[in-house]
Amino acid sequence: MKTPLLFTALLLFSFLNGRAIAEETGPQTGRQVADFTLRDFLGTEHSLRNLDNSKLIVLAFLGTECPLARLYGPRLEQIAAGYKKNEITFLGIISNRHDSVTEIAAYARRNEITFPILKDTANKLADSLGAARTPEVFVLDRDRQVRYQGRVDDQYGVGFARDRVTRPDLTMALDELLADKPVSVPVTVATGCHIGRIVEPDNSSSITYSNQVSRLLQKHCVECHRTGDIAPFSLTDYDEVVGWAETIAEVIELQR
Repeated sequence: MKTPLLFTALLLFSFLNGRAIAEETGPQTGRQVADFTLRDFLGTEHSLRNLDNSKLIVLAFLGTECPLARLYGPRLEQIAAGYKKNEITFLGIISNRHDSVTEIAAYARRNEITFPILKDTANKLADSLGAARTPEVFVLDRDRQVRYQGRVDDQYGVGFARDRVTRPDLTMALDELLADKPVSVPVTVATGCHIGRIVEPDNSSSITYSNQVSRLLQKHCVECHRTGDIAPFSLTDYDEVVGWAETIAEVIELQR
């Protein structure tokens, strides 16, 4: 017999057309990134083509409520400050459908992040790069080719926190590129929350959010997953739930 929570996960996907990205798209190293223009939470536009003076560019996919993205926000700010003299530009990218502009502003303020954090509307940049998780970083070289993709370092992951960093993957990649060396480990596995992509509901489904899914969430999850309580995000409205759907299913399927 399926557990009630696993049943909840199955219901979530029965009323959606399917996962936005069913499988990870694989390494993107060596691929050239096309120009893009995105706005930060203040409404200012930022374009890749306007960063010609940057030796390297770090694109850091983040989420305002993802526990690991919360941990790594300050770490990325620290790294960005340390490499500013090396003409390396950091850009935070928020592709989650459920992260509003006000939430992005609060995330930046809370973590004292000074580099731009951009809203990737309709997750177009995430799709083009194959970004799947938050946090996940991509390092672009002078030719705007992806030279590193993956985690920031190995200190934090799902279900563990080491006392210290034993492999600083991102800074190692930056140092190697600044020394005109190939990146020794160009791809690592990023762990964290799934990016909450735009997914179209199946309007012909007999399963609906209001009739089945919300009731199960109310019974099993909302006691903690509500504003002001101990869980890191709320599951009390449709947009939030759909944005977290892949992560909910993964957590339940793996019985974490």
